[in-house]
Amino acid sequence: MGNIIRRARLLLLMSVFGSIVGCMVKSQNIEQVTPDIRINQIGYLQHAKKQAAIVEPTSNNFSLINSSNEPVFEGVLLETKYWNKSGEKVAIADFSAFNESGTYRIQCGETISHFFEISHTPYLELVKSASKSYYYNRASTSLDPSHSGIYHRGYAHPDTLVYVHASAASSSRPAGTIISTPYGWYDAGDYNKYVVNSGIATYTLISAYQHNSGLFDSLTWNLPESDNQVPDLLDEIMWNVRWMESMQDPEDGGVYHKTTSASFENFVAPSEATGERYVVAKGTAATLDFAAVLAKSSVLFRATHPAYAAQLLEKAEKAWRWASVNSRVPFENPNVAMAGHPAISTGGYGDLDFRDEFFWASTELYLATGRDIYMQGITIDDFQIFRVPSWASVETLGLISLSSARMGVSEKLNKQSSDQLMVIADRLTNVWRTAPYKITLDEFTWGSNSEILNQGMVLINAYRLFGNREFYEAALSGLDYVLGRNATGYCFVTGEGSLSPQKVHHRPSASDGVEAPVPGMLVGGPNPRNVNDDCGRQAYMMSHPARCYLDEECSYSTNEVAINWNAPLVYMSSTLQATYLHDFKL
Repeated sequence: MGNIIRRARLLLLMSVFGSIVGCMVKSQNIEQVTPDIRINQIGYLQHAKKQAAIVEPTSNNFSLINSSNEPVFEGVLLETKYWNKSGEKVAIADFSAFNESGTYRIQCGETISHFFEISHTPYLELVKSASKSYYYNRASTSLDPSHSGIYHRGYAHPDTLVYVHASAASSSRPAGTIISTPYGWYDAGDYNKYVVNSGIATYTLISAYQHNSGLFDSLTWNLPESDNQVPDLLDEIMWNVRWMESMQDPEDGGVYHKTTSASFENFVAPSEATGERYVVAKGTAATLDFAAVLAKSSVLFRATHPAYAAQLLEKAEKAWRWASVNSRVPFENPNVAMAGHPAISTGGYGDLDFRDEFFWASTELYLATGRDIYMQGITIDDFQIFRVPSWASVETLGLISLSSARMGVSEKLNKQSSDQLMVIADRLTNVWRTAPYKITLDEFTWGSNSEILNQGMVLINAYRLFGNREFYEAALSGLDYVLGRNATGYCFVTGEGSLSPQKVHHRPSASDGVEAPVPGMLVGGPNPRNVNDDCGRQAYMMSHPARCYLDEECSYSTNEVAINWNAPLVYMSSTLQATYLHDFKL
């Protein structure tokens, strides 16, 4: 199959010219692939929902064709609908009734799709690729060729000489104090490390393991630690948790917001990005996110690293005590020089409302300790609406943890949290039922690809609770979307599918001398709100929100990568795969 896919990709790339933004030249030759049929370019689960989007269909019928060009299934398109978000007329080709494994294409009129796979396990390699992307983004290490192949690089960012910025100074650590904050992952396209964004990313990876431990226990993706009898995902999670630990002031328990250079480094190799590094101001959001993640990590590591788990819980509780006293300390970049230290202009991840962080931290600390003091902070009735998770809205992470807990949660609290997940899932499913592309996403903002996957995380957890198959199918549609069934025709994961991003906003990929970017990374996706900020609006050929994507390095608003975007890709690919094998495989 790999050779077929590569040949299809070559044909596709030969037909592309200029900057591709969701459209390609049509051809009268039906053997040439075209994105007018938008598919999940990796493949479909054999006994699950299988759908493609046909744009501007010229026929009401479609066929499924095998690798020998023989038709094996014929169907009638669903109703053609106009989608104002993409400016397209779209019809869905549903071939869910076809359950034979193999490699196929779809043909509708004179249009033919890329090759794709139907099997029981189409997402296993994606799970490994998306998970390994974190290894490629590790700080404080070199990447050896034996583990990274062509993406090897030298040692970078030891972070053993990090200055306490004047904004973070305390009596025990005055401005200019040198501390050590090694390990962790580069946050996004830059070389900095941020506690707030790291919080939701680490939580999501922990949940991926806890909800699918059998799957992850069976997989490995060639890490330096792969021979240590610990699942690879746990080793990767620990790499980042060790950095998070270092961000706590041991004197008072408060947590610094980030380890950062004063401004974003140039597009140079990690080992050449040698600007001075700082820890910057403590804040309530960072401290509570830290408390939540370390409490959850303490539960995760109790079986394999009991002493370490106890240490993590102690630090989490100390962070809670600081946040309880400093309950409204927002983070803002210190934008002027102070006490001989430079102004800081890197990523902000600022927040002014801390109710969600208190709720999440209370939940994780209660689940880790059973102590009533934390139970008092689990106030579901205080929220008028629970939101799809994001770095700035983390209350629903608490719902997922409460509803997933096997013990220690009262029947009343379990029902309250489950019911709230049901409310979100119903709302998303209502969108999915009538959407022209059969997806749950109807607004496009920064990181829209992670939004649809985080929607899927809510849906799949609602499915796990209530068994409503529509929740599973709506969640699956989100993975279909990011893997190619979208208005741009891109599989938004580097190194995957037949048309994937090549010029991502990612400094290691831009500086490594390798044409293809680091594999397994999810780009941000369509975002019409910031096109004037990066490459300039004139670079975007499409004005419709769902097509406002540019595969160019300058497009940080649509083509950057981030650890909190990849985490739901790991979660959704692993959970959809594991749930299918458990519930649907015949």
